[in-house]
Amino acid sequence: MIKKILIGLGILFVVIIIIGMASGGSKSEPKKVGENSNNSKMQEQQAVYKVGDKIELGNVIITVNSVETSTSGQYTQPSEGNLWIDLNMTIENTGSKQEFITTLGQMFVLDDKNNQFQVAVTGKRLANPGSQGLDGAIVAGAKKTDWVGFEVPKTATGLKLQYNASFFNNKNILVDLGK
Repeated sequence: MIKKILIGLGILFVVIIIIGMASGGSKSEPKKVGENSNNSKMQEQQAVYKVGDKIELGNVIITVNSVETSTSGQYTQPSEGNLWIDLNMTIENTGSKQEFITTLGQMFVLDDKNNQFQVAVTGKRLANPGSQGLDGAIVAGAKKTDWVGFEVPKTATGLKLQYNASFFNNKNILVDLGK
């Protein structure tokens, strides 16, 4: 009986690893969509994109459409000395298979000292209770647009969004948030 359980757990573990590798294991480098090759090479060397840029990484195009800050919401507020950074983002799946997105595991905000801030539930997020968020599966050819928020110190500067393609490779995108 124990042997069967261990074999079952081993098979489950292998399947999870294979799914994870297939969902984000693209070998391509991030690039700005709609640029000619000379500009793309220059942009790759800089490795920092701007709000509004459509950035392709594998089968996904990420766009930070807008950035807003706030210090309170209708139901809650950030901790003392902090503020919320809310990003309106679009994630488009250009591939032939569904892609899985997890904001908590793939998105962070970095400051100029490389402090890392995770996703937070912000007033903007709570003000849109009917929205589905960016997390979950995006079927082939589809896209999602929604808000994702972060809580950062009011004194933080040089803020950038870091989007990690997957847990299984080190490909990522940096977007200067202009804050």
